[in-house]
Amino acid sequence: MLQRGTNYYDGIVGVTQCEIPNKVTFLYNFTLEQYGTYWYHSHFQGQIVDGLKGPLIIYDPKDPYYGKYDYEYIVTLSDWYHTPTGILLPLFRANTYKGADPIPDSGDISGLGQYDCKAAPKNSTCNPNNKIATYVVKKGKKYRFRIINTSALVHFTISIDNHPLTIIEVDGDYVKPITLDAIPINIAQRYSVILDANQPIDNYQIRAHITICTPINNRTLNYNASLNHDVTGILKYDGAEDKLPTSKADSLNYTSKACRDVNPNSLKPYYENKVPKNVISTFKALVTFGSLPTGKGVALINNSSFVPNSNYPTNQQIVEGVDPYKLPSSQNAHVYECNSGDCKDAAVDIYILNNSSDSHPFHLHGHIFYIIYNGENGTGINPPNEKDFNLKDPVTRDVVTVLPKSTTVIRYNANNPGVWFFHCHIQWHLNMGMAAQMIELPSIFKNTTIPADVTGLCVGIDLDKKKDNKNSKTK
Repeated sequence: MLQRGTNYYDGIVGVTQCEIPNKVTFLYNFTLEQYGTYWYHSHFQGQIVDGLKGPLIIYDPKDPYYGKYDYEYIVTLSDWYHTPTGILLPLFRANTYKGADPIPDSGDISGLGQYDCKAAPKNSTCNPNNKIATYVVKKGKKYRFRIINTSALVHFTISIDNHPLTIIEVDGDYVKPITLDAIPINIAQRYSVILDANQPIDNYQIRAHITICTPINNRTLNYNASLNHDVTGILKYDGAEDKLPTSKADSLNYTSKACRDVNPNSLKPYYENKVPKNVISTFKALVTFGSLPTGKGVALINNSSFVPNSNYPTNQQIVEGVDPYKLPSSQNAHVYECNSGDCKDAAVDIYILNNSSDSHPFHLHGHIFYIIYNGENGTGINPPNEKDFNLKDPVTRDVVTVLPKSTTVIRYNANNPGVWFFHCHIQWHLNMGMAAQMIELPSIFKNTTIPADVTGLCVGIDLDKKKDNKNSKTK
């Protein structure tokens, strides 16, 4: 959500608000200026892992694909941990695991998945005949599937036997139709596809193949989990028998699609985009992992691990006069103003320099961005030559996969004053501090009036601590 003018309703503890206390109701009240397939989730500790999330669909009365399909379905893909994060997070943060990402126990399609009951803990209850996600279609009709990856850790590649999928929307923006047999989709990404139900009346396998894009070793929490990497569903034609599909996969090569996006160069915006050229600020974000003297693993951007100030959100600090340039280094703040006479075309470039062996799905709040350069796996972390940037017809997204040991460059319009979170959407990496704050046009944003319902969430803050924050210096 762009949250233009309502940055304080963006929902991040320590960045735009304090946490919502137990037994308290809080209303997010904001104006929409966009359409498409989105989702909502908690941005506090591990609640997203425990299931506090769901689709958020905004229908467009001027959808250029309206009339190109007859019905639609919403499909969520997710991993699922049988152990709640109240137990998992303390274990994950313990020195023993040094930040190795916990492996989920299962995966699901729209909340329904499969698990090998032979692997279930002793004295637990396990249903070997769980329902399978089923989508009924009528022969001769076309269907829009809005597919959302709501996982904490895993990357999916989704396909439906004998049914190519035509992509029409990516992360809320329309694209020119492109038809693929299988679609890789990383955490937080969304695709709308059109499926033509033109096959013989039968049941067809939906395949959601799981790839874990982080290293697994004997330090990894749940490293021996009985995870089924091939979650299945059913595309059932109206009139087909009630039986499991016997369809075959179309010789899919999951390896070539693992831990990456649909090639951004093959996705073209439906409407012509004018890429801004007036770059007022460049943020080079070096992504690495490290460890504290205690041995605890941390995730780093420019050698700093983000630590939210849960009692005094950054946006409130700026409105109350804190100099954003003097925030502590643990706030990972990148501040930019537009000081030129004409700021109409102002833009910011973020160079994501991934010096790790993981791939990372990076998400930016408050904006959609142009992917102007997407380096291949192992191409290095040196800033690319600007002559290789696609400034003609880059696709726009709000989540991009940065491949291991490579650089990706995104550009966005600097026209939304506020404090915007920039982070890896692997939940465990975010918990380790892989995040930064983009403080946009603070000279304008400081004049914002933050509603009392937002500041009221912070009533328990220590006023002396707040004063210390106001006078803090960069470490």
